[in-house]
Amino acid sequence: MRFFLPLLVCLFCSCALREKFNSTSHDQQIDNKIVLRHAWSKNLDPKYDSGNLPINLSSPLLHAGMLFVGTGNGQMIAYDAQTGKVLWKENDKGAYHSTPMVYKDQIVYGTNLGRLYSRHYLTGKIKYAVDLGASIESEVVVHNGMAVVHLRNYQITSFDVETGKIFWAYKRSVPHLTTLQRSSKPLIWNNKIYVGFADGYLVNISLEDGVLQWEKKLSTSTKFVDVDNTPVILNNRLYINSLAGPIYMLEASTGAVLRQGDFSPSRPPLFLEDKYLFGTFDGELILTDLNLEIIKKINLNAGGITNIISWKEYLVVTTSRGHVSILNPKTFDLIEKKHLGHANSSVFGDLATSNGILAVYSSRYRLYVYR
Repeated sequence: MRFFLPLLVCLFCSCALREKFNSTSHDQQIDNKIVLRHAWSKNLDPKYDSGNLPINLSSPLLHAGMLFVGTGNGQMIAYDAQTGKVLWKENDKGAYHSTPMVYKDQIVYGTNLGRLYSRHYLTGKIKYAVDLGASIESEVVVHNGMAVVHLRNYQITSFDVETGKIFWAYKRSVPHLTTLQRSSKPLIWNNKIYVGFADGYLVNISLEDGVLQWEKKLSTSTKFVDVDNTPVILNNRLYINSLAGPIYMLEASTGAVLRQGDFSPSRPPLFLEDKYLFGTFDGELILTDLNLEIIKKINLNAGGITNIISWKEYLVVTTSRGHVSILNPKTFDLIEKKHLGHANSSVFGDLATSNGILAVYSSRYRLYVYR
């Protein structure tokens, strides 16, 4: 079986489920500096029975002055990014587990019912809808008109992004009974697809026909071996890890192991000049050189790190306990910290930034937009 997000919440920080929000204790401005200036917010939580708390996995998209987000009620909504005014909304029924992507005049995304949608981003008018047969778990990735997406049934499907026509599918047999409901977003490099699977393997697939080129086992554990991070490649060096395993640096063209680090990142790193900044499930920020040698390490004591991005001249870090922290990018000193307001808040999706706007979508289906 695939474990749903309560397990991820536990992996990040079990005490997040017990934490009570207090505005005076959780919202902090250091030296009276306010960076996160609230623009608008929306409560997009669906109706649910008591004891069956829905958990959001999806992420917002900012593009051309618009913000696109899937709700807990199965609606894709386009807002004016500055004001929060609804520009259009369409009913898709299923839930969303990833981020919409933009290609020319369309946004492309999928639902947990396996339906792939392409809509005109200005009007919401549908261009095509295709049934892929399993929940769409990753953001769509496009290269020269060919798109690939990762499905919950451990399948990579390639299709024409303009028409939705299917080209090929690569399916992986995963024998493990305990896997997580997260999937690695494919990375395309040199006409090859790099993607992790729930069986603990990183694989290299030909973009043209979906034929396996090589595979590399990254975990020897018996359960929760998922390779669900997005691979990162720089100068033919590939950085990736399994859920419970250490970070690896591989030769991207062959998969040969060049180096193994002594920590396990929770998400892909942020590239800072000639360094990498990683976050861990233990709440640590770890700065390394490109060879994974640790330069600096600090603990934010705010739960597992779920995002690290650059915004304006700051670092923005989100956690499994629902904190959004603003840090000095040179010293990592805390400038400001906010809590997202609900005792069970986390941030499992990606943050979105554009033109000075920051959008955060919490696990409780609360959308927050800051300037």
